[in-house]
Formats: sequence, structure tokens, C-alpha cells
Amino acid sequence: MKTHIINIGFHIEHIYKPIAEYGAKKVILVYSKDKEEYVKEDDLKKVDESLKKAEELCSMLGIECEKVKIKGIEFEKNVEVLREIIKKEDKVIVNITGGRKITSLALLYASLYEFDKVYKIVYVHKKRIIEFPKIAHPFKLTNFERKILVSLNEREKTISELAEEFNVSLPAIIKYVNSLENKNLIKTEKIGRKRIVRLN
Repeated sequence: MKTHIINIGFHIEHIYKPIAEYGAKKVILVYSKDKEEYVKEDDLKKVDESLKKAEELCSMLGIECEKVKIKGIEFEKNVEVLREIIKKEDKVIVNITGGRKITSLALLYASLYEFDKVYKIVYVHKKRIIEFPKIAHPFKLTNFERKILVSLNEREKTISELAEEFNVSLPAIIKYVNSLENKNLIKTEKIGRKRIVRLN
């Protein structure tokens, strides 16, 4: 089952549809209540009301629910906080519909950095789910993955050739090849007993 990380503000209409569509074992509600000059007391109360309604919905559905409070203006810090949250979960569905735009952007950035853990990035528009394409962040690649891409830039190679070239075991090279294939950076094709690897 999936973990939904949901940005939340004044309403919760965007919460139910993805949970019903994809299933959920856990919901993490991300919110901010920055006491800036332009923020009214009523606005803070609306956030509290939304959180309460969301928790009640999760309780009714038998879903574990957590809350994470962040400061909206601390963008870079929030990206790192949200990355750490994503890392601890499996099959994460990121819902960037509600809440402040800056916290939605922080959640989006975090999900692109932690590409491997994210199952879907969604935005709910009038009860319709819009899925964002997942794009592997270039800095997420390991040094060894970069070396494989450089090697494949010369020509397509077999799994065995790559293992021999980098002096690593077959299981090790297969692990890295699978990771790159999941990021849509390479593709593989089985011809006879050989698995051919080439750039996508």
C-alpha cells in the first residue's frame, strides 16, 4: 500500500480522490501556519479546521495519519525536510494540490530529488486527478551510474561487458542497470541469453 504526502491549507477536497483511486496505508499532512503580517487569525483557524477534518477522514477510513508542520518561507530547508520524510516511506504519492504554493513547490522539488521512492505526483482539479510526469533529478545519479552512462554513450553493451569493464559482479551491475532503466535513462533488450543495454 502507498503513503500519501499531502499539502494542506484551507480545504480538504483534494485528499479523498487519490486515496480512493490508489489506496493508502498512511497519510502525511504537510502544512504551514506562518504568522506573517499578511496572515489573518481566521486563516490560521481554517488550517486547523482542515487538519481536523483530514484526520477524521483518515480515522474513518482506518488510515494512519501524521502531521508535519513547516515554515512556508524556508524553502530550501523544507525541501530537505520533505526529502527525509519521503526517504523513510515506500511507494509515495505526492499530492501538491492544496496549501501554500511555496510549500507545494518544496514538496514537488523534494519528490524530484527522491525520484526512486515516488510512485506518483498528483494534482486534483475538480475531482479529476492530473498526474505529473516523474523526472529524475540529475543530481540523484550516483558517480557509478554516471560512469555507466558515459560508457554506453560510446556504444550499446551487454550486461557482461559492463561488469567486465568496471570489474564488478553481475548482480552488482544488474542492480545499477535496473536503477537507470527505472529512471528511463537507458533501455535493455534480451537477445537470446544476452541482455543488451543502450541509452534511451
